[in-house]
Amino acid sequence: MKTDPETFIRANTSLLAPPHVPEIRLYLASEAHELWLKTEEELEAIGLPPP
Repeated sequence: MKTDPETFIRANTSLLAPPHVPEIRLYLASEAHELWLKTEEELEAIGLPPP
């Protein structure tokens, strides 16, 4: 099942200020490894190789 990109990002990240640029907010992953695995699962589901 393909997940909407915006839904995937909001579910797996938090709106945070990057360490050296506190004046902006970005959706950042707190645990990159977990997000990487979920990305691989999404790509596999649509028939693409892992990044």
